Amino acid sequence: MMDWFEIRQVNRDLWMIVEPGHVVSWLYLGSDSAALIDSGTGIAPIRPVVEKLTRLPIKLINTHYHFDHVGGNAEFAVRLAGAQAEAPLRRHAPRDLLKRYIDGLLPLIADAEAQRAADADVMALTPELALRPFPAGFDAESWRPGGVAATGLLREGDEIDLGDRRLQVIETPGHSPDGISLFDPAHGVLFVGDTLTEGALYAHYDESSLDDLAVSVGKLTRLPAPVHAICAGHVARAIAEVSLIAETEAALKQVASGAPYRQGQDIFGYGLRETRHGRVWVYHSDGRASSFPLHD
Repeated sequence: MMDWFEIRQVNRDLWMIVEPGHVVSWLYLGSDSAALIDSGTGIAPIRPVVEKLTRLPIKLINTHYHFDHVGGNAEFAVRLAGAQAEAPLRRHAPRDLLKRYIDGLLPLIADAEAQRAADADVMALTPELALRPFPAGFDAESWRPGGVAATGLLREGDEIDLGDRRLQVIETPGHSPDGISLFDPAHGVLFVGDTLTEGALYAHYDESSLDDLAVSVGKLTRLPAPVHAICAGHVARAIAEVSLIAETEAALKQVASGAPYRQGQDIFGYGLRETRHGRVWVYHSDGRASSFPLHD
């Protein structure tokens, strides 16, 4: 199960825990406790990974309720999330959604295995991008992430005390209604979940709001201290340049102005519109209910 994760130490107090090709969780160490930012897919347990990295008490913080960020929630006693996540966190991801996810990944995993067999170094520079076979013992039929309530709810301006580090809560809806980001102004570290990402920025769900997302990204341009590192919930690049904030803001303005787009589809096979601007590809809807529920 441990082979499912790619683990990187960014600096003394920050670890990147990647499920390659899926999602990134972050472990941020303070003097008194540690914050685990999101708990992954639940395809393999994440707590044993965390316990190998620190003996500090863990405060799990969900940036939003989507299944690939809450799969390990039940492994932790302290579970914090944005106030709007309370009801969705109590529900499971729909069976059809998870089946679409697995079915979409299986041929991609097979392709990655074939490439590795042909050239073992083909992805040596980016192991966090190289899809891996599902762990032995993983049962896709019984996999149902979600359904675990938060033990505490967070609102704009709240602070999470880790001892010598503090994380400020910023409400950043748009990708989902409950989205939050976390900022350590003393050290310039910003955790953004799925509010920012290099590559595909999903804003096409029925619950998504491009207007809310634009407001949220605007907040990130006006933080009270300089940002030195952006820690995102997905790769292409999990630690992104600070310029990604401005580039995302510009990309959303392009969509709002009616910029050209092309038709595409997401990992679940649902259709969308894709507008590319630099490193950001905004996935947005044509206004019809063409996506799917993200919880039962």
